[in-house]
Amino acid sequence: MLISRGVLILSLLILIGVGFLLINHFRSAGEKKAGREEVKETEETEQTSAVSLPEEQAVLEQDTNPAESADAGSADANVSDPQMSEGADSIAAEDAATGDSGSENGATNAGGDETANASTDAEASNASETPITEESAAADEKNDAEIKTLLQGMSLEEKLYQMFIVTPEQLTDYQIVVAAGDASKAAYEKKPVGGLIYFAQNLQNPDQTKEMLTNMQQYATDTAKVPLFLAVDEEGGRVARVAENTGFGVENVGPMSEIKSAEDAGKAGKTIGTYLKDLGFNLDFAPDADVLTEPENTVVKDRSFGSDPETVAKCAKAYSDGLHEAGILSCYKHFPGHGATKGDTHNGLAFTDKTLEQLKESELIPFQNAEKDGADFVMVAHISLPEVLSDDTPCSLSDQMITDILRKDCGYHGLVITDALNMGAITQAYGADQAAVMAVKAGADMVLMPQNFKTAYAALLEAVKNGEIKEEQIDASVTRILKAKLKLT
Repeated sequence: MLISRGVLILSLLILIGVGFLLINHFRSAGEKKAGREEVKETEETEQTSAVSLPEEQAVLEQDTNPAESADAGSADANVSDPQMSEGADSIAAEDAATGDSGSENGATNAGGDETANASTDAEASNASETPITEESAAADEKNDAEIKTLLQGMSLEEKLYQMFIVTPEQLTDYQIVVAAGDASKAAYEKKPVGGLIYFAQNLQNPDQTKEMLTNMQQYATDTAKVPLFLAVDEEGGRVARVAENTGFGVENVGPMSEIKSAEDAGKAGKTIGTYLKDLGFNLDFAPDADVLTEPENTVVKDRSFGSDPETVAKCAKAYSDGLHEAGILSCYKHFPGHGATKGDTHNGLAFTDKTLEQLKESELIPFQNAEKDGADFVMVAHISLPEVLSDDTPCSLSDQMITDILRKDCGYHGLVITDALNMGAITQAYGADQAAVMAVKAGADMVLMPQNFKTAYAALLEAVKNGEIKEEQIDASVTRILKAKLKLT
């Protein structure tokens, strides 16, 4: 019995010891497992951090590098090495041709070699563009400052004279003017007009014309400190004051109706511009931008590039570009489209029954392009549009046509000049004083050949003094005039 009890106690002790060993074993295993999991979590965290840090850095570089490095690069290129700008510009052009984009490279490969290339491309592009922008801005600022100085130095009377283009006969009161001497100089000093227009009677031969125009221009720059517009109607064909005179020995390019392409129109403009520039002119009242839509029209006819508005627009631009290439200012005429009328405004009333919508579909298209085409002037015709204006007011005297439609709707910001105010459509219904005031109130910058120059000028002066026309409007017109004249210096 004692033996059995001893065996039992021994067995219990053995079981307790085994249990203790088992508990220690499992506790140790659990701690080791927990340790391994902790190590694993730590390793995974470290791996995650190792990946996310460059990604965050890449986003930061993408957001800040292109603009900052481009600006800094362009400044460095401009200041330190002008030749670098030219070389960088070539690289940027080649990259653009192959479809590479600096911003795309920077986004997809931040921190790598391609990011550096992206920054270089951005620097190259800005290095080449910035000088042009800065030069252009500097030139504009200089011109604005010069215009402001000139304008501030002008009396009201001098400003108003700048708004007239007249014949040399209207300036001097001589019957026919073929030279510019003391009489012309004295007349200009009293009446410093913005420009003179010459006709066949004034132009005898190259030497006489060159001397006359050179003298007149010298008087202007000595007196008013700005050049004169020296103008002529030289379209080609039957309207060619110079080419129709065999004494000048220049080519008449022929009527515009025979020109079939923009390329030929450009050549015509360049040909005319070249011989006009050689003689001393700087403004040609051309091209004719009329769309010929009225079969019975006589005043435009073969002066037009045709009946298709797109063709007329392209040819007018090319002709204008040709004049510009030769150094001659251009003028689109006759807004809003004399090709739609039967009558001739030289003789009296001329009108069309077309609505504004119909005009926009055809006749107005070349004039809607005048701003982007770089036309220096737009000449407004004396035609009447009863379906648009509800009366017979000539377009040249209508604020709806000049200010609302030409300026606002067509977006034209250049010089607006009337057709000659001594034409029948005006003189049969309006006095020289009334016509001049109405034209300027309507938005015209310049008045061409009033029936009576002295009367027209006096009426404008009185209208400004009594508040009928604000001097701010006069200043705006003279500013545009001076801006165009600075192109000639």
